[in-house]
Amino acid sequence: MILKKIAPLLLLIFLSVPLFAQDGQDNPGVRFGLKGGLSIASIIKTNDPNFHSDLLPGFNGGAVLQIPFGHVIAIQPELLFSQKGYRATGNFLGTPYDYRRYLNFLDIPLLLRINASNNFGIVVGPQFSYLLSQHTNFKSGNNSYEQTVNTDNEDIRKNILGGVVGADINLNRNAFIYVRYTLDFQNDNGNGSPSTPAYKNQVFQLGLGLLF
Repeated sequence: MILKKIAPLLLLIFLSVPLFAQDGQDNPGVRFGLKGGLSIASIIKTNDPNFHSDLLPGFNGGAVLQIPFGHVIAIQPELLFSQKGYRATGNFLGTPYDYRRYLNFLDIPLLLRINASNNFGIVVGPQFSYLLSQHTNFKSGNNSYEQTVNTDNEDIRKNILGGVVGADINLNRNAFIYVRYTLDFQNDNGNGSPSTPAYKNQVFQLGLGLLF
């Protein structure tokens, strides 16, 4: 379980907070915050470069911790609920269809933050994702069905390693706008199958954060 592997690292980070919590000339102090906003998700089908998926809107949000090392560099771990997935539309035998797969993840990015100026910061780093649930929705003409996918199926990868790159724009000392692009480094499953195609999630995120 990926949570068991990263739990000691997260514990070490949070236990280290008091060491950096004092404001001073070389250290602006540790800050805790909340963030939330819009996710625009799609997928990269790894065995079909010509595959195209429509964008699927969703929500992302959670907690942020900034641990500065001076005024330029900071470590920024986050704990987020993130909706991902994809939408596919088309026409089959003259009947339009709409297929949507909704994925709910617990995302834990561990980011390096570089403050290019007082109002602008760049973030980059790895992200560990844990699949909480899957749900599919299909409509074609007057026909429709919904299905909750069993995430215990061995063909579905629940622990996924990915990466994050993005930027923060500070509106004032406490509020900021964030933009992120996240991409899985691993397929959703080991080898793919007709019912569970091998793909990687990619998500664009835009939202608002508050620091305390």
